[in-house]
Amino acid sequence: MSEFSDLAKKAEGYAEEHPEQADKAINEAAGMAEDRTGHQHDDQIEHAADAAEQHFGGDQNQNQDQNQDQNQQGNQN
Repeated sequence: MSEFSDLAKKAEGYAEEHPEQADKAINEAAGMAEDRTGHQHDDQIEHAADAAEQHFGGDQNQNQDQNQDQNQQGNQN
């Protein structure tokens, strides 16, 4: 197994054990990326950060809000 694979597995395990800290790290990294790109790619960076948060189970409040929105839309149909 490569060194990167080991590191990725460790990071994923840490994120699962500490979702709030993982969410904070993702948001900080996204903010740094936005600053470094001169805010030219904010939409793409935000999309990637959202995907990372969902993958690692972070941002529970946002996931709950999305589920509630979907349920409300289903009830309206």
